[in-house]
Amino acid sequence: MKRLRMSVIVLVSLLGIALSGCQPNPGQLPTESPAPAASAAAGTPSSSEFGAVIQAAVEDRNGTVLDTPPAPRLPDGQTTPAYRAKHVRDLPVVARSKAGFKSHGFWYTSFSTTVTVESVHVDGPAASVHFKEMTALYQASAAHGPSDVPESYSLPQTATFKAAAQGWQLDSITPSIHNGGLPMSVVDDCCP
Repeated sequence: MKRLRMSVIVLVSLLGIALSGCQPNPGQLPTESPAPAASAAAGTPSSSEFGAVIQAAVEDRNGTVLDTPPAPRLPDGQTTPAYRAKHVRDLPVVARSKAGFKSHGFWYTSFSTTVTVESVHVDGPAASVHFKEMTALYQASAAHGPSDVPESYSLPQTATFKAAAQGWQLDSITPSIHNGGLPMSVVDDCCP
């Protein structure tokens, strides 16, 4: 019996030694992986989700050229403070252009815009989205009234987004073409 007890003790000791390599050191707590970055916490939107935000932003921007601008569609929570500050800086520039257009007897009455996302590049907490805007602007004139023939344009642009705790926020929209007869609603800060 004493021999059996000794064999059990040796067996338990050997088993304990073998299993000790599989257990964390009792003096150390297991380390946790670092908290996920904002981009991981927010998840990465699909190109159609990015596109929906861009569509609303471009429609808000284009609405500023109308004689009676509509209410904005894009909530402030989906844009960064830098985006909102640029929008505020752009409004007086668009208002001057609109006043000059109206002084010649013309004004815009409506528009239709389609945004097509061409590519999305995500780099950690930042994303850039290349897209094309197709817009038709309808105008009226003091001499002839409303026109059924729109003024149309196609403009390649890049939107940048930043990941934040509440999700991805639109940070900027810039044209890919500079100083080349841009639409009235686009105020290009790139070049003097």
